[in-house]
Order: sequence, then C-alpha cells, then structure tokens
Amino acid sequence: MLLAKNCYKKDNLKTGKTIKLGTLYEYRDIESDQIVDDGEGKYSFVLNFDGTVEIEPKWFNFILQGVISVGGDENQPRIMGRMSAAIENLHIIERTEKSLKIRDTRARIHREALNGFIFCVSRVRKKRDAIGLFPNYDDCWYMTASKAHSLGIELSKLLRARILSGRHSGNHIVDQNISLENLSIYCRHEPVSYLSREVHISDASDFTIEHFMKKISYMAFVKPPSFSTEKEYRFSFTIVAGEMILMPTVKNVILNAEHLVDWTV
Repeated sequence: MLLAKNCYKKDNLKTGKTIKLGTLYEYRDIESDQIVDDGEGKYSFVLNFDGTVEIEPKWFNFILQGVISVGGDENQPRIMGRMSAAIENLHIIERTEKSLKIRDTRARIHREALNGFIFCVSRVRKKRDAIGLFPNYDDCWYMTASKAHSLGIELSKLLRARILSGRHSGNHIVDQNISLENLSIYCRHEPVSYLSREVHISDASDFTIEHFMKKISYMAFVKPPSFSTEKEYRFSFTIVAGEMILMPTVKNVILNAEHLVDWTV
C-alpha cells in the first residue's frame, strides 16, 4: 500500500523539500471546489435506535450531554471539542444500574472537533490509483504506507521545532501569550471514516453504539460519504503545553522536510 499526496508541483516534497500542514478551519475555507469541505471537523447526525436496544447508561448520558442523565456521570466518556444534542423521540422501557433499554428513540447530535493541524494523503494500492482523485492538482508524491507511523513522529518533531522557532522569531504559530513550557505534539493517524448523517442502531445491527461513539470522539477523522472517493488517510496533530491544549493562530505552516525526501518512492 502507498500513501499518495496529490499537490501542485511547487509543493511536491521530492522537489520542494517541504510539507505543508493545514488546519481544519483552513479546509473549510479553501477555494478549490475539489477538496473544500465546509463542514470539516464538524458534523450533525441523526441517531436512530430502531426497535428495542439495550445500552450502558454511560453512553446514554454521553449522547444527551446532560439533557437527561441516568445515574451518576463518573464513568461518562470525555471528548475534545463541542457536542450538543436534541431529543426528538425518547422511550425508556427498562432501567437497571448497568443497562438501559430504549425503544424507537431518535436524537440529533452535533459534534465539532477542536481546531488543529492536519496532513491529508490518499491510501492507494498502486500509483495509478491516485491519478484523477484531485483533477486540479498537477503533481503527486508517494510514500509506502508502512512508514505512516514514522511519518507522524517526524512531522510532530518538525511542528514542535517550528512552533518554538516561531516564538523566538516573532512568527507565532500559537498564542504568543501562552507559555510553551513542556511543549508536546500528539499525533493520531488513521483512515478517515465516511459516516452517513443518518445513523441506525438496532439489536441486530453490526454497527453498535460503541462504534458510533468511537467515531465521533475523533471528529477530525469523520467525513460525509460524498468524499469517500478520496480514500483519505489523515494525520492530526494536537499541541499541548503543560496541561493546556493550544489552538493554531495561523491557517497553515510550512515545514522543512528535506530529510524525508529519501522516504518517497
């Protein structure tokens, strides 16, 4: 398998020796119709429980975000970003300490990820599979998919160094008033999930509430099915200083990645 980066010739790693990281917010505003997603990192779902479904109270409380709570919230999962919910239909059939049975229940959920830097490629089997994915681009570079984890580590190092050098030079990447003591970059990388806005869960479905919650916990990796032809594999970078998550104050950053040129194929 290969990771393919469709780009303009000036941005090809093999010749330009740089890698550009954009932000979720930048990809909402980008001018090119072929890659714009004005809902990048945010998504509204209609969640349907068809028939009678048994779930853990923690998932019920998580979905409804305090609108209605069953039991304590000490075990309720925590997520980064914004989440809101509105109940359209709710039928609680049975409640115990460890489970909740609901029937024909429907809720609208809105999730929005925190803004952060991302790097997007396509996961393809052959080089030719990347041709035509983004017609407006005129170039492409490739790397073996087995290097994905190593690439995430290297880009995290480069981003951290760029943030620190920007602080010293006045070209700030994050809020200049926040201390960069104990600065760390956390990278998560995986294929993007293309999830319908209308989700159905039943006792007979393979897609469970646990699957749904895992997907929406990491909204930077969820897009509508209309983008599925992109075969996207994404790297997401979270900037942390001490115990504080820092948001980028710029739309993108260019990293000097000359030492990664040899990784290309």
